[in-house]
Amino acid sequence: MSLPDATRSDRIYPLLQNLDLENLAFATLQGTGETLNIEEMNEDELRRLVLVNLARLTVKGEWDGLLTAGASTVGNMLAVAPPSASFDYDLSGQSQGSQASNVTFTEDTLYMMPFSVPAQISASDIKFGIPSGTFNGLFHVAIYACDSSTNLPTVLAGASASATISSTGDKSISFGSGITLAANTLYYAAISWNRTSGSCTYAGGYYEYGRSGLPISAASAISTNSGAALTYAAAGAPPTPLTTGSIGVLVGAGPKIRMDV
Repeated sequence: MSLPDATRSDRIYPLLQNLDLENLAFATLQGTGETLNIEEMNEDELRRLVLVNLARLTVKGEWDGLLTAGASTVGNMLAVAPPSASFDYDLSGQSQGSQASNVTFTEDTLYMMPFSVPAQISASDIKFGIPSGTFNGLFHVAIYACDSSTNLPTVLAGASASATISSTGDKSISFGSGITLAANTLYYAAISWNRTSGSCTYAGGYYEYGRSGLPISAASAISTNSGAALTYAAAGAPPTPLTTGSIGVLVGAGPKIRMDV
């Protein structure tokens, strides 16, 4: 049925009637509709043009004409990424508070920080800081995908990586081929340490407020420091999958973590 008071169209369907949705190209649809004036007398044609395009998108999963038409696009506006290799994503941005330094880095414990990115990227490495200590050991980094039903980390989003470290300073561990991360999707960046000897500290975040959105015991006083990272007991390489019931919360300062893309 045509819209009420709309002039019935004898143009859109007849021009496209010999094409199936799978093989209908956006260019063909665009050519059919580009001569239409946006006015009331063309209301029915405009409606049918949109209907055909939505049906085409359902079949092909192609968003040409909705996210990529024109020079300034929705797709481009969403593609916010570091402008060059000299920038990193800061995964542990905190609320205001007192910055913690020299926080004990407990061995055989995964420290996991939630994050998301606004555009699909390939994560190349994880960076963290070790301000003090005399130690030797194998450090691991990983990125976990999120269980949509619990918002907790579950399986590795890609291969984990490791490096032997025995000196203080800013550290970077590469994933090698990179890990593809989807836009606006919750992930967890993880670091852990297999201690051979000694002890060390990691560069910490902020004490008073911690990481916004992480859980904390409901019995805790309001003045108690917030959750700064999730934790998981794990010796050796980061395990997959994680057991949800074994995931804990680090209260206080979490590790500062950056990601290169």
